[in-house]
Amino acid sequence: MEKVDKLDRVDRVAEIEEAIGNHALWMLRLREAVFQAHPPVDVDEVRAEDQCEFGKWLHGSRLSVEDRASSVYQDVRRLHADFHRLAAQVVELAASGKTRDAYALLYGEYITMSGRLAIAMRAWQDTLKRTP
Repeated sequence: MEKVDKLDRVDRVAEIEEAIGNHALWMLRLREAVFQAHPPVDVDEVRAEDQCEFGKWLHGSRLSVEDRASSVYQDVRRLHADFHRLAAQVVELAASGKTRDAYALLYGEYITMSGRLAIAMRAWQDTLKRTP
């Protein structure tokens, strides 16, 4: 049983690492959306924090009750929702022609939130790596 738990932790560390990379790519997608003024991105899809691959995993059945009760999980889940909320706001501003406001949000509050999410995800990885 312990070997399975350890493998599961290794899988979770890898899944979090992949999610960090995928969410970093959002910055490029959002910058392109602002540049185009009529983003090819659906704002509702961007806002839905439980529909990206990481969100599906975060809200899915693979995580245990103990995982979900942890403070690091709660932090990541909250920050992930905030990340998607801000990303949707950037898209909305870009779509309504408010390019300057979209850039200000993207390079201000959004980039700060993105960093906070990445730090929280790294903290979760560290917790998983330290668990015997």
